[in-house]
Amino acid sequence: MKQEKIYLRDYKAPSFSVESINLDFNLNEDFCRVIAKSNITKKEAAELRLNGEELKLVSIKINDKVLTSQDYQITGEELIIPQVPEKFILEIETELEPQKNTSLEGLYKSNGIFCTQCEAQGFRKITYFFDRPDIMTSYSVTIEADKKKYPVLLSNGDRVRIDDLGNGRHKAFWSDPHKKPCYLFALVAGDLGVIRDNFVTKSGRKVNLEVYAAHGKQERCWHAMDSLKKSMKWDEDTFNLEYDLNDYMIVAIDDFNAGAMENKGLNVFNSRLVLADSNSATDVDFHAIESVVAHEYFHNWTGNRVTLRDWFQLSLKEGLTVFRDQEFSADMTDRGVQRIEDVDALRVGQFAEDAGPNAHPVRPESCMAVDNFFTMTIYEKGSEVIRMMQTIVGRKGFRKGMDEYFKRHDGQAVTTDDFAAAISEPNGKDFTQFKRWYHQSGTPVVNVNESYDSSKSEYTLTLEQHCPPTPNQPTKEPFHLPLMMELLSKNGQELKLECDKIETNSDGKHLIELKEAKETYVFKNLNERPVLSILRQFSAPVNLKWQASQDDLYFLMEKDTDSFNRREMAQKIGLGVLRQLIDQARNKKDLVIDQRYLAAMSAIIRDEKMDHGFKAKMLQLPSHSVLAQEEAVLDTESFHTARTTLKKAIAKENRQQLLEIYQKFHGVEPKSRDTKAFGHRSLKNSALSYLAELHDPEVLEVVNKQYWGAQNMTDRMTAMMILADSESVHRDKALHNFYEEWKNDAVVMNKWFTAQATTSRKQTLEDVKTLTKHPAFNITNPNNVYSLLRAFGANLVRFHDPKTDAYEFYADKIIEVDAKNPQVAARLCSAFNFVQKLEPAMKEKALKQIRRMVGIEALSKNSRELLQSALAES
Repeated sequence: MKQEKIYLRDYKAPSFSVESINLDFNLNEDFCRVIAKSNITKKEAAELRLNGEELKLVSIKINDKVLTSQDYQITGEELIIPQVPEKFILEIETELEPQKNTSLEGLYKSNGIFCTQCEAQGFRKITYFFDRPDIMTSYSVTIEADKKKYPVLLSNGDRVRIDDLGNGRHKAFWSDPHKKPCYLFALVAGDLGVIRDNFVTKSGRKVNLEVYAAHGKQERCWHAMDSLKKSMKWDEDTFNLEYDLNDYMIVAIDDFNAGAMENKGLNVFNSRLVLADSNSATDVDFHAIESVVAHEYFHNWTGNRVTLRDWFQLSLKEGLTVFRDQEFSADMTDRGVQRIEDVDALRVGQFAEDAGPNAHPVRPESCMAVDNFFTMTIYEKGSEVIRMMQTIVGRKGFRKGMDEYFKRHDGQAVTTDDFAAAISEPNGKDFTQFKRWYHQSGTPVVNVNESYDSSKSEYTLTLEQHCPPTPNQPTKEPFHLPLMMELLSKNGQELKLECDKIETNSDGKHLIELKEAKETYVFKNLNERPVLSILRQFSAPVNLKWQASQDDLYFLMEKDTDSFNRREMAQKIGLGVLRQLIDQARNKKDLVIDQRYLAAMSAIIRDEKMDHGFKAKMLQLPSHSVLAQEEAVLDTESFHTARTTLKKAIAKENRQQLLEIYQKFHGVEPKSRDTKAFGHRSLKNSALSYLAELHDPEVLEVVNKQYWGAQNMTDRMTAMMILADSESVHRDKALHNFYEEWKNDAVVMNKWFTAQATTSRKQTLEDVKTLTKHPAFNITNPNNVYSLLRAFGANLVRFHDPKTDAYEFYADKIIEVDAKNPQVAARLCSAFNFVQKLEPAMKEKALKQIRRMVGIEALSKNSRELLQSALAES
């Protein structure tokens, strides 16, 4: 089946505008009737083309005149009316079957609840309309349904009224005063529990806040409510952005493709990112909920009030809003630890994406499926682009630019160029070269060379940048790289910098703005050789190739004044040690561990002054995903052998100290959710994870005891995951107990699936196969698919096990899911991103399955686009 690409270069401004639209929904058990009444103006001579898919057309009227089939044409994706007046009222009636909609796009029914998801192109499954973000209009909505079955009827904007129709049905009226694109339209109808609170804005307006969830679960919504109020206050304090409606609603839905959706005034969330209490949610869950609630709230201005002109500009709202939620999280927790977590996620996901067959720019040039734009590159790398802008102009300058952005573009659909201009122009900066970040894909590499001339008291730093080829972009022009840096004395103090090429932003931070392919910087009046601290706070998303001496690396690991860089050096040294061990394992040699590294890790474990949350980060070893990016060949067995050997050696060397850390913090404030308590639990459970590598029955007894005595889900999950990955006699009993306790809670059961899908046990694949047939697993539920299948696809050790048929099994599941929900299937396809790094026999096994999937005519364009890219690279 031929599926055409769409291109940014083909963008054309709309020929029509819509002054207003009224949507009337009549919800029934076996069908839904939708009447859409739009007030349209023709701006230039053109036929009317409206998007529509999977719709049953009942009637069309223009200015109350019924059109016949000779007046219009319907294709698979459009309704075309050749002749229309200059101004007219278009009324279209359609019928839908939400109960049969497994794609979870448009209007669908989940566990007896009607729900919509219109981003990116779901509105065309509700009615025929201009399904593009640059058509913004005001919406009024009426919803009629059975009063008993659907007592809650919600849509965007302000409640107008609810009428009792006297026949067992009722009708709700909603009006949104703010113009918006159709992807922000939302509707929810069902029988739901609710919690309520309010927020008083800085101007004194009272906003009603509501969070809805299934009955009996609404009490687990208070953390989401608290997060919402914190977000509203933070946005006022940080960017002077105030909420603009009388109501703000969040609804938790079990069946939802994404994490959450920022529909104006009515956010729809995946239940896993709303429901939380100490018994059911981990510290990571609490943090994620706070972050995502903030993210969707922040969209009210960066995405809703100012939206995107076309979907190629998606990072305009997503990259910017991820940056805002990361800054919020940094202010709510520990800024250094938060930056480490954000960069870890970037490297594991986005750097791998940039190095794989589906690498694409932050502002892509083409696509086959718009839904495939929702990637780590668009979100996380897009956020780094915004962060670099802030680094260049400083926080004060960035705030000035943001004020200008809203002043210029409130109520408009704009582009990334518009945003860059709003930040650069008020600050007197030329971002012409900087904007290459938007249209060049790949991760730049920066090579560092340094020398010190004691006779001249000069330190010379030479930087070279290049970017490896990526699909359709074999050569790249130099990027504009803001590299935050300092020079440190031998006792760790920051030295005075005398170099005319060093910039200082409005925060007083020293920057190298590298714009050439090669640049040299000379620092004068240095009486001793300094130690370079560069790429502080990870000020640019680059791969730093720096052959620093081991002495310098260990010095920075211990004394750098930038906490991110301290941990970065720990990772860099650890990566070098692991690569040596991988080489030894691959060549069947005895594994010899670098004793200096072992001593450094022991020193961290023994350091009682180090912040506990930060110490947990310092003790983390580089992940398999990072190793896979560094190594030329994906040899997962060697990766696993090297990593477990190193972890076991650290544990053996520090067994007593790790036990003391565990005992010191175990049971301390088990219900507390403040940053300090999170740090205590993180460090304690890191210690337990190390000790578990010893496979010591005494340690496994401690793990088992923690599982059964846990007073919070963080401790319980840590213990269960350790037991699940072991051959302990306690394993099966703990897994069975967890299932029995939580089998009626879909959100928590997903943790049970993931715990088993991510083990390194040789029988993991067989476990996953069995779990796909488990009564608790539903292949039409995205969370189930992500927690089991996607988690297994990310398990590099077992997914790429040459002794199994993992590729064939996984391809079968992609095909099965794709037939029901293309968006979810496409997310599974990323498991094949490492195909180019496989050794020949494994590579051919993977390519065979990719060819099999692509050969299926009915395969969705979502999955096809991603899989064809993998084939094109082979």
